Amino acid sequence: MSFLHELRAARALRLPLLTWLAVALPSIFLHGPVPLYSTRTLAVAWEMWARGSYLVPLFNGAPYSHKTPLLPWLIHAGWAVGGVSDVWPRLLMVLLAGLVIVQSGLLAQRLLPQRPRIASGAAWGMVGLWYFVLFSWQVMYELPLAAAVLGGLLALCRRQGDGWRPGWIGLALAVGLGLLAKGPVALLHLGVPLLTARLWHPAARADGRRFARNATLAVLGGIALFALWLLPALLLGDPEYRHALLVTQTAGRIQHSFDHAEPWWWYLPVLLVLLAPWWWQAWWWRQVPALWRDPALRLPWMWLLGVLLLFSLISGKQAYYLLPDFPAFALLLAAAAERRPRLGWMPGLLLVALGALLVAAHFGWPPLPAEVQRSAALAGIALLLLGVALWRWRSLPAHAAGLLLAVATLHAAATPLLRAQYDLAPTAQVLARAARQGRPLGYLGVYQLQFHFAGRLQTPVAALDEADARQWARRHPQGLLVVESGHPAQTPAPLFQQPWRLRWLQVWPAEVWLGLPAQQRPLPPSAHSLRYQPR
Repeated sequence: MSFLHELRAARALRLPLLTWLAVALPSIFLHGPVPLYSTRTLAVAWEMWARGSYLVPLFNGAPYSHKTPLLPWLIHAGWAVGGVSDVWPRLLMVLLAGLVIVQSGLLAQRLLPQRPRIASGAAWGMVGLWYFVLFSWQVMYELPLAAAVLGGLLALCRRQGDGWRPGWIGLALAVGLGLLAKGPVALLHLGVPLLTARLWHPAARADGRRFARNATLAVLGGIALFALWLLPALLLGDPEYRHALLVTQTAGRIQHSFDHAEPWWWYLPVLLVLLAPWWWQAWWWRQVPALWRDPALRLPWMWLLGVLLLFSLISGKQAYYLLPDFPAFALLLAAAAERRPRLGWMPGLLLVALGALLVAAHFGWPPLPAEVQRSAALAGIALLLLGVALWRWRSLPAHAAGLLLAVATLHAAATPLLRAQYDLAPTAQVLARAARQGRPLGYLGVYQLQFHFAGRLQTPVAALDEADARQWARRHPQGLLVVESGHPAQTPAPLFQQPWRLRWLQVWPAEVWLGLPAQQRPLPPSAHSLRYQPR
C-alpha cells in the first residue's frame, strides 16, 4: 500500500477522531482525578519527579515494582514544558485514546484495503465502546500499552505494492514500548497474533521459517530495548524490588494470584457487559459465520479469542486487562456493519430505557443520591432524545456517536456526586500543610497514594493497622492520622473530615485519636488485619 493511499484512508478517520475529541476533552475536565486509579498513577509520576527517580518508579517513598515507567515519562515530558499539574496527564489520555482510534482504523485499512468503509467503521466502533470511553477518562497504563500493541500490529501488517512486507524494526520498537508501558503482559497481547500468523498472515504462509525467524529477532530486539531501562533500574533498586520485578509481578499473577484472583470463567460475563450493547444485535450474530470464514478477518478473531483464552487461564483478572484487545472487536464490528449497514434497535432501546429510568428517578424512584437527583431529569430527557435518534438512524457511525454522547451525558450527570464523594483534594491540602510543618502523617488502612499528588507530598505516609496505629500515635503525638469511618464524628471532632464514597475520611491529631475511648475510636472495616501492600 502506497503512502498516499494510506494517507487518503487516514482522512476518512478524521470524523470519528474529531467527534471523540469534541466530546472527550470537555468531559475529562468536569472534575478532578478520580481515586484510586488516577490519583495513584499521578502520585507515582509525582514521586519520581519530586525525588529525581526517573528510572525507578516510587510508591510512598519505596521502589514500586508493580509498574513500568513509560506513562510517568510521558507525563514528565509535559510537566517539563508546562509545569506540574493534572491538566497534561488528562489531556495525554484523551490524545492516546485518539491515537488508538486512528490506529484501529489504519489496521483495518491494511487488512482490507479494498473495503475502505471498514477502516472508518473500526474507528467508529472504538468511539462507541462505552468502557473504552470511560477508561480513557482515567489516568492509567492500559492506553499506552494499547497504542504500542496496535503499533506492532500495524508494523506486522505493512504492505508495499501488492505484497506484505512486515516492518520488523517497527515491531521491535512496539515490543519495547509495550514492555515499558505495562511489563511482560505486552508479550501476551502481541504474542497471540504472532503465534497464529500462519492462519492469517500471507508472509507467514508463504515462508513460515523466515517469518518465525524475523519475528523472533524483532521480539528479542524489543526485549533488548526494554533492558536499556530494566538493567539500570535493577541496579538502582533494592533486593526486594529486584525480586518483585523479576519474579513476583509475573509469576504471582499467573497462578494463585496475590492480586485480583478470579475463576477461569470470570471474563465471559464481564465481556457481555463491557461490549454491550453491540453484541446483542441480530445483525451481528447472522454475520458471524461469514466473518469467521473471511481470511482477512482471521487476525481479529485469533487475536481476540486467543488473548481471552490466555487471560482466562491466568489467575489475576481485571476488566481493563483486555482493553488493548478491544480494537479486534471493533474491527469485526465494522466488517459486520459493512455487510448490513442498517443496524439493530438495541442501542436505541437501551438509551430510551435508561432515559425513562432517570426521568422517573427525578420523582423519587428509583432512589438516587441527592447530588445526582438534581440532574437526573435533564440527563434522562437527553438520553430519551438520543435513543429515539438511534432508532431512526441505524448506521454504525450514528450509533457510535450516540453512545459516546450518552456516556458523556451520564458522566456529566454523575459529576456532582463525583465532586462531593471522590474529590480528596481538601484532605490532601490539610495533610500538605501539616507536612510543611514537619508533622508526621499516618493512614489507618491500606494507603493507595490518595493524597500524594493533590497535596504534592514529598514524605511517606505511614500505612498502619490498628495495633501499629496505637504505637505510632504514642511515638508521634503531634502527627496526623487519617482514618475512614462509617459516620461523621461529632464530639470530640477531628481536625478535618469529608465524605468519601459512603463513608467519611477523618484527619485526627494522633494524641486526640489515641485518647478517645476504645468504643469511640473510629476504625475502618477489619482494621486489625489491614497491611500495607501497593497495587
